[in-house]
Amino acid sequence: MRKIQKRTKLIINHITASVPLLYLAVALLIPFILSFRFAGGFSFDALVDNSSKIKFTIYQAFLSSVLTALLGIPGAYLVGRTKIHPVIKKVFRIMSSIPFVLPGITMAIGFFLVFGNRGLYLQLLRLLGFDVRILYTFTAVLLGHVFYNFPLFIRIVGEAWENMDGYLIEAAKIDGASKWQVFSKVEVPVLLPAILRAFFLTYIYTFTSFSVVLILGGIKYSTLEVAIYMYSRITFDFKAASTLMLFQLLFISIIGFFTSVKRERFEKHHYRHLEKFPLWGYFFFVVSTLLIFVPLIYSALSGFLDYYGKFSLTNFKMLFSEDLEYLAGTDLKSMIFYTFIIALSSSLISVVITMFAGYYSSKGKRLYYLVLIPAAMSSVTIAFSYVFINIPVLLKLIIVHSLINLPIVFGIIETGWRNIPQSIIDAAKVDGASTMKWVSKIAVPMMRNYIFTAFVYSFTISVGETSGTLTLAEPPITTFSAVVFRLMSSRNTEIAMALNTFYFAFVVSLFIIIEILRKEEHA
Repeated sequence: MRKIQKRTKLIINHITASVPLLYLAVALLIPFILSFRFAGGFSFDALVDNSSKIKFTIYQAFLSSVLTALLGIPGAYLVGRTKIHPVIKKVFRIMSSIPFVLPGITMAIGFFLVFGNRGLYLQLLRLLGFDVRILYTFTAVLLGHVFYNFPLFIRIVGEAWENMDGYLIEAAKIDGASKWQVFSKVEVPVLLPAILRAFFLTYIYTFTSFSVVLILGGIKYSTLEVAIYMYSRITFDFKAASTLMLFQLLFISIIGFFTSVKRERFEKHHYRHLEKFPLWGYFFFVVSTLLIFVPLIYSALSGFLDYYGKFSLTNFKMLFSEDLEYLAGTDLKSMIFYTFIIALSSSLISVVITMFAGYYSSKGKRLYYLVLIPAAMSSVTIAFSYVFINIPVLLKLIIVHSLINLPIVFGIIETGWRNIPQSIIDAAKVDGASTMKWVSKIAVPMMRNYIFTAFVYSFTISVGETSGTLTLAEPPITTFSAVVFRLMSSRNTEIAMALNTFYFAFVVSLFIIIEILRKEEHA
């Protein structure tokens, strides 16, 4: 009887361990290989023809990542290591989390209202005698990337700082270490994996940038991702598109290998060493407010602003009176329905897959970092893999969105698994609890906040995903971000801005719930 139970348990363990790998193989690798083969293989000429785009993509991604780190690390320090007022901390967390889940077109609305020719900042500069241009320049591309990826450092590095064992810092100070020595010899080694992880993710997202580059920089600053989209959807040169996709995948994988650092697992301590809020923190809040939060607020309120920047309800009247199906290929009800179905389904898949992968990864099985592969494949690349597969469009979009969400969801879920003390799990097993029982009765309740946070991030990212959706969507099966993109492209900005304001209200409410749950967890 015991042998049968052991054999059954072993079979169950093998099945659960293989779930993430099977999903990646069936949903990602096989479609990618088939699309590559269908496209005709590799073309060296495509690399030569796009050498300037490749060089520019590598350069702008590195510069964008460095600038994001320079702004993000100080912000992470203020959130994780200083005695900041709880209300200010919550507001800062919420506001700094939103940009990451915004569609590129939504972010562009805020930038146009602030940095555009009729924008707030340029009007102020003209009053001071400065005639400058920001939009459609390389500076605009860099600002957009910093705006978009700044939350990665706040979340990843900020939480690493927040969870750092305060006794390590106290011990270093007792031994006579100066502030600089504490930072360089104690904090940096502990934070290095989190910093490199945030830098790597930032580099990936800026390397595969699509909407930010096209909207803020224009075709002059096209990246590799833009070239892939042009080849696959405009010129139909599938061989060139697949070649650039393969190069992009290999290049990012190599970068990921060299920036990966093994993360040690520690028992979580409740003591936190918090420093007095520094004077430079006020200057940082001013800079981050001007660069990040003012465009964000303008984007949120864009539905209430007319062409001249004055308060008006015209945009909302147009949203409910104009024929949206004629303008964007779908009506309002269909857009909401399909956006919700795609986001909900893809998020559930992502969370379930990463629950398995996160558990085994937290146990030191590095093979399960394979769920990060989609991060090395852009949205257009993943979507292109399904162009030649004959399955319903809705199913294509759900699978593609789930793959796009996997890396972010995996990072959150794995952190949740790592924060469960091994002693609790061992005690449950000693008491005879089965795997299913201790997971459902112990792990899931202890991880509920992480699971909800991962679901919210996945859901909002899915709603805001643009480039992959545009590659596959066939109206009326489309999503919010694709509709807003089409409205902006056809100069129907008023309706787009009204939809944008509704989206903001929805996202902010979700992140407020996350902060409430975070407070309960730390209480």
